[in-house]
Amino acid sequence: MLAWNLKDDLKGLRDSLTMIRAVLLDAEEQQTKREPVRLWLKKLREVAYEAEDVLDELAYENLRRKVEMQEQSGSEVNNFFSFSKGTRYVKKAALHVKMAHKVKNINELLNKIKNEAMGYGLQVVTKDRIMPQIDLDRVTDSVLDDPVVGREADVSKIVNLLNCSNDQQVLTIVSIVGMGGLGKTTLAKLDFRGDVANSQCKHGWVDQQRCSTSGARKGIRGKKFLLVLDDVWNEVSKRWDDLKTRLVRVSRNTGNAIVVTTRSEQVASIMETSTHYRHTLNLLSDDECWSIMKERAFGNGEASIPLDLECIGKEIAKKCRGVPLAAKVLGGTMGGFERDKEAWLSIMNSNVLNSSDNKDNVEFYIAKKELVQLWMAEGFLGSSSQDEGNKYFNALLQNSFFQDVSETLTLENCTTGDDISSTRRLYVDRQNATTSIAFSKRNAKKLRSLFIKEIVFDGSWKLKKLRTLNLEYANIEELPSSIGKLKHLRYLNVSRTKIEVLPESVTKLYNLQTLKFRGAFT
Repeated sequence: MLAWNLKDDLKGLRDSLTMIRAVLLDAEEQQTKREPVRLWLKKLREVAYEAEDVLDELAYENLRRKVEMQEQSGSEVNNFFSFSKGTRYVKKAALHVKMAHKVKNINELLNKIKNEAMGYGLQVVTKDRIMPQIDLDRVTDSVLDDPVVGREADVSKIVNLLNCSNDQQVLTIVSIVGMGGLGKTTLAKLDFRGDVANSQCKHGWVDQQRCSTSGARKGIRGKKFLLVLDDVWNEVSKRWDDLKTRLVRVSRNTGNAIVVTTRSEQVASIMETSTHYRHTLNLLSDDECWSIMKERAFGNGEASIPLDLECIGKEIAKKCRGVPLAAKVLGGTMGGFERDKEAWLSIMNSNVLNSSDNKDNVEFYIAKKELVQLWMAEGFLGSSSQDEGNKYFNALLQNSFFQDVSETLTLENCTTGDDISSTRRLYVDRQNATTSIAFSKRNAKKLRSLFIKEIVFDGSWKLKKLRTLNLEYANIEELPSSIGKLKHLRYLNVSRTKIEVLPESVTKLYNLQTLKFRGAFT
């Protein structure tokens, strides 16, 4: 009987998913080169979603039965995967058989996809490559690893700022300010190296992970010094005032200097001698970005680049929008494809790289805490806590994945066209109301995340796969009782709506992790 094999089939399903995930990265890297791999990857994602839904539903049913049985008798209940006879277990047996059929079908599909992967020559990628360890202890030093492009004028400006009051005051503090990835640390290295070569003063380099004030004071006592404080985030003025006072005490010679690099204008205003000693780092030109990309892709020894590749490369360089870090990353990616014109064209035509100069492309601001909660709802953090999510967020921030704006950050437009039958995440508001018309009951079945703002929420939509439902500012007065049928729902936000009370069925949302209702129930 099929149902008796459910445990074994579930183990096979989990093993299959583990193996499939191990080839996903290789497939994603190759899809830009090979159309069959791209189609295979799309098919895999669809089946993987179904597999996750089945596993999630089984876990939900097991939890639901435990809760209901404990409410009825206060006693422990058997695991959902146990199978017993008797009328009491008729419904359980029926569900058991239904889920067994689903698991069997998905296993068959996954086995077929696994065989196709072997035919495409896809390789199993190690766990470390799939989930590399994120090291938040960003340690920098004064060593300059790569050639620097387009910063000659910036170097001269910093040198002039350091020299203009060289013999007039005990301590001059110059700040270098700019968004992540612009090259603040690189610029500080250039000035540091130049000063080391042309002076006899004591030099020191300190970053946020290796800041020892006692060691710094001991090393510069009684000597003229240049100190670089790299990647400063602290905005508590008293701490800086204390450090500055101690540094002035240990060396009363004139001409001492500190160079501070930071993303924060607030940090700069606290630490710098005056706004006159602030240098805001500008973006590079498209040609300068192309120079960086070219060096990364081909190295300094490349005599010539095919004209067709150079034209494509210059178009890609425009997408960097003047950020040298983006140019380095893209150049390294392009170098991995060697002289594959089709791969370069794929990068050039990718919508992911499009910049959002137009404000209409930015839909809303999202707080860090909420973003982490959404990651949790999507299952990106597994069983990890919000602290783990904060760790990943900070790592992405440090690597310039986000541009921080006060306490929030922007998300790109996540709307789609009329055909959303395969869409997993959707944002709908007044500006794309035509999408909401196309958002039929039939099309909505695969959605995992839905954001609705300032329009009427039709509670009749069938959203059985939904993990995230954000109705903040939606035109809605009550939630339908059918909300309790969303077995997978982990995040529900009804803030700033006209809802006065939640339906009793929300108590059936056993997977719910986050419930927000600020400004509601009034």
